[in-house]
Amino acid sequence: MTKIPKAEPGRPCLFLDRDGVINASPGEGYVLSPTELVLNEGIGDLLQCAHSAGWLSIVITSQRCVGKERIDLSMLASIHRSMQEELNDRYGCCFDGIYAFTGLPGTETWQKPNPGMIEQACNDHCVAPSLSIMVGDQDRDIEMAQQAGIGSTIRVVNEAEQRSQGISADQTVFSIAELVPTLKNQIMAPS
Repeated sequence: MTKIPKAEPGRPCLFLDRDGVINASPGEGYVLSPTELVLNEGIGDLLQCAHSAGWLSIVITSQRCVGKERIDLSMLASIHRSMQEELNDRYGCCFDGIYAFTGLPGTETWQKPNPGMIEQACNDHCVAPSLSIMVGDQDRDIEMAQQAGIGSTIRVVNEAEQRSQGISADQTVFSIAELVPTLKNQIMAPS
């Protein structure tokens, strides 16, 4: 008798890296204040698309600037609060959760490419990893998603800083705006 695999419980989720995906990349530096976080074109449309399809949307980000004492946890919270308010004001939606590796002691399991942040988000929000998508711009984002059992990975490659990619993603795009129609077809498709 063939054993039928059990359906994985939980909802699908669109996981997104922050710097370089949600907002313009700060390059080699960090976003150190709310005014320095500039949303990328298409991010609001992407969130609206995910939410209208019943998907969650969660930020998975590395913010070592806290551990390096460039900003404190209060400022990081302020940056994220400002981002959420801007998204809500402009698009009527915002992220369902934000998970940040800060480099502070005791957070090693959340350091990318370890899957700790995604695993915690899946537990907290009843997410089905195999039904979910990770959008990132670095090898560590893609590897983290693969280790967490995320069903599909998408890499956003900034044309100005095309870097070699050691870890293959399922799909590559050059902007969030370019991703919106493709993702809309992917998540709105009947299962």
